Amino acid sequence: MRYILAAVSLVISLVLLGLGIGQRTIWAPPETIVAQLEQPTDAQLLYLSGETMNQHDGRQTVSISGSGAVTVAVGRDHDVLGWIGESQHAVAELGESEELVLAEEAGDSEALPTIAGSDLWIEEYAGDGEVRFEIDLPVGFAMLVQGEPGAAAPADVRVEWPFDAKTPLFGPLMTAGFVFLALALVLFLLALGRHRRRRGPQRRSHRELTRAERRQLQRDAREGLPLPERGVTAAPERDALEAPDVSAEPAASPPEGASTDRTDADGAPEGDAAVGDGEDAAKRTGEGKAEHRAARTRRRFGIVAFPLLASIALTGCGPQYWPSPEPSETAATPTPSTLEEALPQVALTENQFERVLDETREVVAAADTELSAETAARRVAGPALAARTTNYEVRSQNDELPALQGIADGEVQLLLPQQTEVWPRTAMAVVAWEDGAQAQSALVFQQADARSDYRLIYQMTLASGVQLPAVASPTIGAASLPLDTPLLVRRPSEITFAYADMLINGDDSSYASWFRQEGDALREQFGRDWKDEQRELPEYELTNLEWSWDDDEQPPLMLVANDGGALVATSFNETQRTTPNEEGVEISTADGAGILAGVEASETGIDTTYQLQVLFAVPPADAPEGAEIQIVGYAQTLLDASEVPG
Repeated sequence: MRYILAAVSLVISLVLLGLGIGQRTIWAPPETIVAQLEQPTDAQLLYLSGETMNQHDGRQTVSISGSGAVTVAVGRDHDVLGWIGESQHAVAELGESEELVLAEEAGDSEALPTIAGSDLWIEEYAGDGEVRFEIDLPVGFAMLVQGEPGAAAPADVRVEWPFDAKTPLFGPLMTAGFVFLALALVLFLLALGRHRRRRGPQRRSHRELTRAERRQLQRDAREGLPLPERGVTAAPERDALEAPDVSAEPAASPPEGASTDRTDADGAPEGDAAVGDGEDAAKRTGEGKAEHRAARTRRRFGIVAFPLLASIALTGCGPQYWPSPEPSETAATPTPSTLEEALPQVALTENQFERVLDETREVVAAADTELSAETAARRVAGPALAARTTNYEVRSQNDELPALQGIADGEVQLLLPQQTEVWPRTAMAVVAWEDGAQAQSALVFQQADARSDYRLIYQMTLASGVQLPAVASPTIGAASLPLDTPLLVRRPSEITFAYADMLINGDDSSYASWFRQEGDALREQFGRDWKDEQRELPEYELTNLEWSWDDDEQPPLMLVANDGGALVATSFNETQRTTPNEEGVEISTADGAGILAGVEASETGIDTTYQLQVLFAVPPADAPEGAEIQIVGYAQTLLDASEVPG
């Protein structure tokens, strides 16, 4: 019966093991999930959201083919949608049968510029005819696909996800198979042992005679009874069934006088030798049996242990090999767990800014060499571009005139991007020079719209000994405020003309109390005291000096600091008018002013206009009474010159 049970267990184990192996071979699910798009579109842009790309887990492999150039841009979702704007585009989504389907979005069908090189993108992929790359696109990001500018977007799109091939029956089947295999081996060993015990030996093995048995044999010999063969005894069963033959003739008696004790060749009694041989034989037999039993036990243990160990090892397999409860269909709506998740995203990341800064350095260096304002306009705008345009104009006629300071070539010491998902966007940075002796530069960039590059609007030098207010990290960024906000100690729309008036009128200005005088290097260099000193110089003895200011077209840019105050960057123009106070006196011009005025001397006078860029630290409205606005950076450059009309 045990043989039958062992055979049945063996068959069951083979079936279970076969089914388990089949789960990972012939019945194994595919290693990847493939979604193919072959639906053509007339739209110039193809949009794939992070939600679509994350319909399946794992890193995505994207293949896009087209008839010409193929460009794929990866950016934050609101940036991608911002670049698309009102243009016609197609949205690729995952259908019910795991294929990509298109949803056309109506809009303007005018030819679009290339998406390549935009400051909005985190990554870009480009190729001629085909692009293939791997990406782990998170939710909140998106991909934008474009073919040749002005042509329809490529429609041959293939997305692959690695499939987590879960075979929940593999673990139970293999474990059960090994358990039944171990059971079959145990039953077989038990049946085999029972069979051996029931069969038994055919002859008894030699055993040592006791002293009583030896004496009985001696008595039997003296009485003439036959002796059994030496070392052989009958089996108990046979002794019980066979009766002694009483008709047999008695054995011949030993000769008279002969000794009845047998001796061996050395003269020792044969009975004693038999005793010694029996003890040695018994000892050897016992040791042999013990070794045999130990070896047999080890073999049996090894046979049974293998399937047991295999089944135990399977319990350590991954969860994909075991049944698991289905995830709940209703999940709680995620709530922001950090400040960064609750706030709007920053205008640009640190990596994006590094790219913007490097390109700005290259463009400005090339423009300074070429003296080309058109080249500079690719990365410079507003007051910064106006200052360089003037510098290029005068240097093109006099190459001995100094160039404006280039873009700092050191590390970014501080980056403060705006928290926003709309345009325009602002980012401030403090950048050092490799030459540590030079003061750090404060740079203010602005992106006017989604399809424009970031451009340098303000470039100032940080004032010596002035501490910037604490600001947020680049990953959190800072909010901006409207120009008429009441959240600051003074409205930003009022700060520009107030400071310009204070520079001209000094302490007589009604706005002088707004600004901290300590550490204001710009006031020291170009304030009322300096202007009064200029009037007393001998070269201006026969002239009149007057100053006035004028606002420019660039509105102030600001970002909020940690204390609720703000960093406000602004600019204005200050004009110095030099006129003669007597007849026959001529006002001479020099250097750039003469080139811009177009005259070397004038009897009516010269107006020289300078641009002043200023970075203010403005306290919050709830600051202690008497809190003052402080200058933390500034720049002054020649902007224009002209002859005073007669």
